[in-house]
Amino acid sequence: MKKLLLFLAVMLVVACSKDEVAGVSTVETENAFLIRIVRDDSLPAANVVARVRAANFVRDVGGDSADAEYYEEFVADSLGRIRVDSLAVDTATFEIFDEGQGLFKKILAADIHEGDSVQFVMEKTGSLRGKVYLPEGVDYAWIQVYGTDRLVKTDGEGFYEMDSLPPHEYGLRFVVGDSVVEQSATVDAGEETFANVLAFEPDSIQVLDFESADVQFEISEYGLSAKGYMSATDSSVKTTPEVKLIPEVREDIADFIVDAGAGRDGKALHWKSSAGHGFWSFYGIWVCEEDSPCDLSLTDSIVYYARGTGVVSVIFETLSSENVEGKTLAYDTLKTADEWTRYCIRPSDFKPRDDKYGNLGWEVISKSVTTISIAVYDDTEIWVDDVVLYGIKPSDFAAK
Repeated sequence: MKKLLLFLAVMLVVACSKDEVAGVSTVETENAFLIRIVRDDSLPAANVVARVRAANFVRDVGGDSADAEYYEEFVADSLGRIRVDSLAVDTATFEIFDEGQGLFKKILAADIHEGDSVQFVMEKTGSLRGKVYLPEGVDYAWIQVYGTDRLVKTDGEGFYEMDSLPPHEYGLRFVVGDSVVEQSATVDAGEETFANVLAFEPDSIQVLDFESADVQFEISEYGLSAKGYMSATDSSVKTTPEVKLIPEVREDIADFIVDAGAGRDGKALHWKSSAGHGFWSFYGIWVCEEDSPCDLSLTDSIVYYARGTGVVSVIFETLSSENVEGKTLAYDTLKTADEWTRYCIRPSDFKPRDDKYGNLGWEVISKSVTTISIAVYDDTEIWVDDVVLYGIKPSDFAAK
């Protein structure tokens, strides 16, 4: 009989101390919220500090204070457990950073009133990068993160970065001059997330700039950059003054980038074709990937500066195994080598579709562009600079 009573007593103790998911008993969780924190290796996150704020809190851009109307700190015990008895707000954020790991969760006052328990797992932190397009007269923007004291300021070009963010879908608040833009961004464990603010995005973009021989096309906010290449239909196409022959495809663009001259500052692309009738040479550049061509059909106009003599064309191409390959092109006649001229091409100026040499026309090619080229024909010498698309935004070049 004594053995049986002893056995029942042991069972009673075990039953009363059996942990819930959070590692706490049913009795202990009554009228309180019990949270157990573990690391990504499932070990208890002992002694970590949790910061709790109202979910709608953002740090004020007007001062250095990070004080919130509601703010508390909790320290986990040796088993990674935290007890929250009450919240002064309906919804609060629960934030932890420790040794390159963290977590960010929302907790509800209703859960605490009912008594609940939960286990949260810390994960490797990620980062947030992006660009805020700044309207004219605005030199920077502020980025606030709801439920945290995170506050960063962009640089003069609108770029910003935040490191050590626990995985979560964050509510972001961008203060741009007198305007406020709200959006969200999801940060994944150990990953870099890009969040650009397109509200003030310009409706034009310079697609070709020859100030650098390493990169002529760059949209840094989307991580895009490309270097061009030269090609010709025969070996009589030459540069000047070096008079070097151009192989079928040549990528050492530095030989073709020279001082713009004729009263224009900076660099320009220059080459000369001495080919006979019917031959051509061109400069080309990949602006979109084969598997993600760009829709540039909303282009209002293409503007570029050039000087020289002869015939030039601007060409949009689709080069992809997954799309119908082809091109669309528009011609211009260069006026003089002594003076820079601004040229403007509109979609209506492109040659109508005739299917000759892959000419599929504007309506087809503009919806799936991979490369942009500048070609010259017969005896032509050209200097070209600053090719700008109007009606097109930088985000039109982002991979879809």
